[in-house]
This record gives sequence, structure tokens and C-alpha cells, in this order.
Amino acid sequence: MVTLKIERVGAGLQVRIEGAVREALGFHDAVSACRQASLWSCPTGECACIGSCECEQDGDAVVLRLAPRPGETLSIAGIGECLHYVLGKPGGATPG
Repeated sequence: MVTLKIERVGAGLQVRIEGAVREALGFHDAVSACRQASLWSCPTGECACIGSCECEQDGDAVVLRLAPRPGETLSIAGIGECLHYVLGKPGGATPG
């Protein structure tokens, strides 16, 4: 089972994905593919606010560091919904 913990860090967000590393890396791949293709089809529209997405592995977790585009603010709830939508996973993220 993969779980999300989303925290505000400065102007951006840190998403900690715990569980199976392979599945967690899928979050990064899905978000990157969505951003690169400019599909922004998520009903929240939050993806459009992401300026950059960095990924690193931390033991059994993957950490995404999301920075907003200039003049934008990222929403914890919106990013949680967006990630679940991108991956086709039901449920919500647990804000940190």
C-alpha cells in the first residue's frame, strides 16, 4: 500500500510517498509525464501550478519536492487530489 504525506515547505510542497518504492516512483513518472505533455486534465487544475518537480529516494520512501510557478500557490488538498487522479487511485492524501 502506498501512502502520501504532503507538507508545505516554504513556497512549495514536499510529498512523501511511503510503501513500495516501485509504485512510489510511478507517482513521479506520472506527474512528470502529465507536466511534459501539458495534459493538465486533472479536475483540480492544480498540476498547472507546478513549476518544478524534483524526486529523491529516502529509504523505503520517495520524496517529491514541488515548487510553484511564479505567482502561483500550491494547494495541499489540490496536489493530493491531482496525484490520486493522475494515478487512478481512489482516496485522499493525508496532509502533514
